[in-house]
Amino acid sequence: MAKINIFNLTYLFFRLAPFILVCYFTLQSIFNQDIKGLIYLLGLLAACFMTVLVGSFAGFEEVVDDISIVNNDTTEKNKADAALGEKAIRDAKCNLLTLGENGPISNLPLSQSILGYTLAYLSYFIGMNHLEASNIPTFVVIPLMIVADFVWNLSNNCSQPKNLLIALIVGGSIGALWAFIIDQINEPQLMYINGTSNAAVCSKPQTGVLRCRKA
Repeated sequence: MAKINIFNLTYLFFRLAPFILVCYFTLQSIFNQDIKGLIYLLGLLAACFMTVLVGSFAGFEEVVDDISIVNNDTTEKNKADAALGEKAIRDAKCNLLTLGENGPISNLPLSQSILGYTLAYLSYFIGMNHLEASNIPTFVVIPLMIVADFVWNLSNNCSQPKNLLIALIVGGSIGALWAFIIDQINEPQLMYINGTSNAAVCSKPQTGVLRCRKA
C-alpha cells in the first residue's frame, strides 16, 4: 500500500503555487462567466514581461556554483564531470520554465514576480473596499507562499537574494499599478474584488397580481 509523504506533497504545492493561483483565477472567471480573470491575466503578462526585461540587464545572470573536490588526486576531467552533474541537478530543481535548451526564460525568478503581482493586485481592491477582515486568508496564504518560494530558491542555490527581492518588487509594482488603472476605469465588473456580493446584486422584478379592496 502506497504511503502519502506529507513533506513531498507540501513541497509540490509550494513549488506549483504560482501555477495553481493563475489556474484558480482563470477557472473561477470562466465558471462565473465574467472577464475578471482575463483582466488579471493581462496584468500578469505585463508583470512577467517586465520581470524578464529587467532580468536581461547585466548583473542578474544565473548563479554559478563553485564545485569543491575533496580528493586532491581527482583529475581535471573528473572535476568537469562533477561540475556538469551538479549543474544538471540544479537545473532540474530550479528551471521550471525553459525555452527548449536555451535555459530559463528569465534570470529573475518568475515565481516571485507572479506571487508578488497577485498579492499587490488583490490587496489594492481589498484595501479600497475595506474588506480586510473578510480576506484574512489572502494575507496569510500568499505571503506564506512567497516566503516558502524565497527559502526554496536560496536553499537550493537557484537564485540570489537580490534577484528574488527585485522580482518580487517588479511583480508587486505592476500588480498595484494595474489595479490602480482598473480602478480608474470605474467599472466594478472588471475588478476582481469590488465590495459587492451576490446578495447585493439587483434582480429583475417579477410580475404579480395586485388585488385592491374598496373600503
